[in-house]
Amino acid sequence: MQQFEESKKNRIIFYFAIIFILFIILALRLVWIQVINSAEYEHKALNQRIKEFVVNSERGIIYDNTGRKLAVSLPAKTVVALPDNIINPNKTAAELTELLDISYNTIYRRITSDAAAIFLQRKVSNELYKQIEAKNLKGITFTEESKRYYPAGKLASHIIGFTGVDNNGLSGLELSYNNYLSGKAGKMIIERDAQGKTIPNGVREAVPGRDGYNVHLTIDEVIQYMAEKELKNAAEKFNFSGGSVIVMDSSNGDLLAMANTPLYNPNQFEDYPEKSWRNRAISDVFEPGSTFKIITAAAALEEGVITENDILTDPGHIYVENEKINCWSNSGHRSQTFAEVVKNSCNPGFVEVGLKMDKETFYSYIKAFGFGEQTGIRLPAEARGIIPEYDRIGPVELATFSFGHGISVTPIQLAAAVSSVANGGKLMQPRLVKKVDTGNRSENIINEPQIIRQVISKSTADKTKELLKQVVESGTGTQAAIEGYEIGGKTGTAKHYNEDIYDSSFIGIVPAGDRDLVVLTILYDIKGETYYGSQTAAPVFKNLTANILNYLNIKPNTKDQFSYQNNDQEIEIPNLIGESFLSAESSLREKGFNVKLIGDGEIVKAQLPVAGIKSNYNSTVWLFSKKEAKEEILIAVPDFRGLQGNDAVKLAEQKGLKVSLSGSGKVIGQSVYPGRRIKTTNQINLKLR
Repeated sequence: MQQFEESKKNRIIFYFAIIFILFIILALRLVWIQVINSAEYEHKALNQRIKEFVVNSERGIIYDNTGRKLAVSLPAKTVVALPDNIINPNKTAAELTELLDISYNTIYRRITSDAAAIFLQRKVSNELYKQIEAKNLKGITFTEESKRYYPAGKLASHIIGFTGVDNNGLSGLELSYNNYLSGKAGKMIIERDAQGKTIPNGVREAVPGRDGYNVHLTIDEVIQYMAEKELKNAAEKFNFSGGSVIVMDSSNGDLLAMANTPLYNPNQFEDYPEKSWRNRAISDVFEPGSTFKIITAAAALEEGVITENDILTDPGHIYVENEKINCWSNSGHRSQTFAEVVKNSCNPGFVEVGLKMDKETFYSYIKAFGFGEQTGIRLPAEARGIIPEYDRIGPVELATFSFGHGISVTPIQLAAAVSSVANGGKLMQPRLVKKVDTGNRSENIINEPQIIRQVISKSTADKTKELLKQVVESGTGTQAAIEGYEIGGKTGTAKHYNEDIYDSSFIGIVPAGDRDLVVLTILYDIKGETYYGSQTAAPVFKNLTANILNYLNIKPNTKDQFSYQNNDQEIEIPNLIGESFLSAESSLREKGFNVKLIGDGEIVKAQLPVAGIKSNYNSTVWLFSKKEAKEEILIAVPDFRGLQGNDAVKLAEQKGLKVSLSGSGKVIGQSVYPGRRIKTTNQINLKLR
């Protein structure tokens, strides 16, 4: 009995020990849960009864410069599947496949997944939403999201761009200004009971979001429409791969239009090839051809190496290091002033002018006008253009640069550069966005017009504009003339290497009240017999500009039309050898000459032309501080054939060349072939009969 009692006591102690140990374990577990790791379990408990909802923000609106909406956000339905509520997945998948752009297998896999809810197709059209809703499919519901919509369709599509399904910008301004347009999502926090119902006085918290900022452009929707319409009309007349048009206010750099063709509709951007999305006006490069002569002329006039009255000669070609460079006119333009060289778009004449500037000078002006660098327009994928490295440029390259070959630029670079000629010499940064409206006037982001640099003087800019006016009045750009308006401009035609394909262009300076507009038209990859810029791009410019002037209510000038006046007065050049540079320059300018000083010395050791020669008023006299410098100058030999002996001598003297005559009458032969460049010390023998 005692043994039984002892055994019972031991069992009680054993069970008590087990219970005590379990109690200690539970106590430790409670301490772990409620004290040591309480934060984690508190967070889990909170998550069971707290539901967080994302409150999407509204994407900002894009406006043109008159307040017209170019991009807005509209509500759109997204198709959502609730797998746990779907009774017959096979039937549901089959019915949805007929409506959605998704395969049966993909839909079936999604609606049978373990997810509580899953997107099937986001932001469907209203028509598709109604079709799906009408089927009343169990477990298929909808949620509302925001969808980007472009009211004008294709209009300005290359500027505005588009957004993806998540409403983030993928192209154009939608991409580059995405941080401003997208806004910031908010959230709502509520407390629910075990059945998922909202607890009346439970935890509630709202974290406000921020709608996207509205963006105001410089683009005018009407002018943009006109530009795109003219490109469309051109596509019906000419065989080309695409085109670009830029309309810029030269006074502040504002872009009133930037059009490209072919167009695409950003509302269905996925239906178009990716190459259609590219903004060729900023992303593509092309050889500017003769439109670049505006830059050459402005640089040469600014440097004082030429004036509009200087005599140049064109036998139809010019040789630079044995490379023959032809004029578009097979017979050439003979003897002509620089003003006539510009009017006639004479390549050999521009080669002479370009080579009068040394490489460093000409290259510096090319860079100063903004070529070879981005303009800062703030659009995706802007190209820099292609300018050969300085060390790889020789006389031939310099010669071809002068008439726009061997160099590639973007349309926006060319428009900005010519705008600096139109506005008095200031290179402006192209401006596309005028203001970002934050909703708080004091915090609005204003893009003020920005002057990058003063490239040329106002007097040079004004003189260049006058030369360009005669191009349109009576030169190669007459197809761009509009009666009653003093328009200046330049055609351009550049042939693709080893192909009969051309890029044709016209750029014009158009007076529009108290400002000048610059209008650039480019047609890329033209094929066929009609390809010159004067035949293709100039008429496009004319039609577009006439519509713009009418829209802006710019009345024509009823007074006498512009007519370029050339001073035909001739002045004898005095002997300046031995005089100081200062005194010689002052004397020449008083007589009406332009002066170019060469060298670092102070005394004139040589001059070109020589003393006693009569030359045009405001023509250029070169003064050298070293005689050797003059002797290294290379001068293009004119075609003397057909001239009377005394006329040939006069022309040679004006050019700074030495000639000897044999016989009498007219020149029938010359010892140096026309277009060759020789030193001033060389002599040319002329045979007369």
